[in-house]
Amino acid sequence: MQTSRYQTSSYVPPMRRPSGAAQVQPQFWTDELHRWEFMLLQGAVFFAPYNSFRYPSIYITLSDMMFAGAFFLRVSTGRVSAPFANLTWLWLLGLLMLSGGLFIGSVFKGDVVRCLVLTAQYCFAYLLVPLVLLRRPEEEVIRLIKCGIWGMAVMCLLGAIVYWAGHYSTERVQMALVTGNKRLQGFAGNPNGMAVLTVMAMPLVWLLLLSNQMRRWVALLCMALLITGVILTSSNTGLYSMVAAALIFFGGRRNFKTLIIIGLLGSAALTLGQNYLPATFQTRVLSAVNSGDLSSAGTFEGRQELNKEALEMADENLLIGLGADQYRHASRHGLPVHNLYLLLLNEGGGLSLLGYLVLLAVPVLAGIAGYRTRYGKLVLLTIFTTVVTFANALMAMPHTYGRCWFLFVFLAVSPALVGQGVINPRLFPSTTQRRGTRSTLPPLES
Repeated sequence: MQTSRYQTSSYVPPMRRPSGAAQVQPQFWTDELHRWEFMLLQGAVFFAPYNSFRYPSIYITLSDMMFAGAFFLRVSTGRVSAPFANLTWLWLLGLLMLSGGLFIGSVFKGDVVRCLVLTAQYCFAYLLVPLVLLRRPEEEVIRLIKCGIWGMAVMCLLGAIVYWAGHYSTERVQMALVTGNKRLQGFAGNPNGMAVLTVMAMPLVWLLLLSNQMRRWVALLCMALLITGVILTSSNTGLYSMVAAALIFFGGRRNFKTLIIIGLLGSAALTLGQNYLPATFQTRVLSAVNSGDLSSAGTFEGRQELNKEALEMADENLLIGLGADQYRHASRHGLPVHNLYLLLLNEGGGLSLLGYLVLLAVPVLAGIAGYRTRYGKLVLLTIFTTVVTFANALMAMPHTYGRCWFLFVFLAVSPALVGQGVINPRLFPSTTQRRGTRSTLPPLES
């Protein structure tokens, strides 16, 4: 029988169901891309503190290229999620306020081109990095934390070998591990920066040790290397930050026996082993500790002079700042103030400063939201210790768009984004619902 023209043209033959091999093939490539993405990410986290691994005239490090590659692969596998889950909007608001204040100041008073460069650096560090680093299953989170710890521990080990071998550079060489005045700077770029990064890695060691995710002898080895690194930097900021981190973490756990033991060991080392400590450490740090005079602590007086000038200038720049990277041109000293809060207040106005404070608050809020989970107390304490240590160090640092600076805060908050505390189950299913991401490790415990 002859069919009509309409019936003939509308007929569609039934589609053949794909074979088993065709169904497995896309999943195979997705898993393979995820494996390569995680390998790149581990390398990026390990080398993040190695600021010297870059081309001299461009601030794009080896770690940055690995982060970018890992981000591209994660996007291609469709695994990108809101980094802070239900708090992501607050994180984006803080970043928008930070960059918006700098942009407004640059339009009215500064250099827009320089602002775009600085904003791009901040967006890479505070947007792209959390997108690729956070919201991962537990076993990946723990492995990334270990990569961050070992990255700093290896840097301290290499620096100690070079230091004790007597090799140091009298010039500002990019790859020099020890400065001309015999202070360890590693590959971080400056001694104070290395000291701060080293101290921020310590709460992560305590987190893994107390949650049985790291063997005791491995944790002791890491702590020995990290403490050695802080001493060799001869940094007052590093020493005070290390003491504060120990007080906050173990005081928060009400582990006063550990605090007493740490205090006794530290006092014995400073008293009995004073002659065995590096000469630069004795001159820069111990002299101020013994005398109680902070003015003799390194470059304290010079920094205070810059801070006073910044406070005087802040009244004129409260609403509309000077613009990105313009403080050095307005200062009579020709230098940026080494205090991020005052620097943002002058360059981006109160809007930029408030935005950065929001960025500091979001990880703590994420930890509070997950406080009632079975590992929440320990994770919250780790987050709080890391954030307070970093926030205190910001009073001696200029712009912190380097990817290494906020890295350890991201690593500290990452366990809080595994559980159900801050996570909306509709957006982020539990580990039993996610195929291929169920943790085989014992859960973190408080």
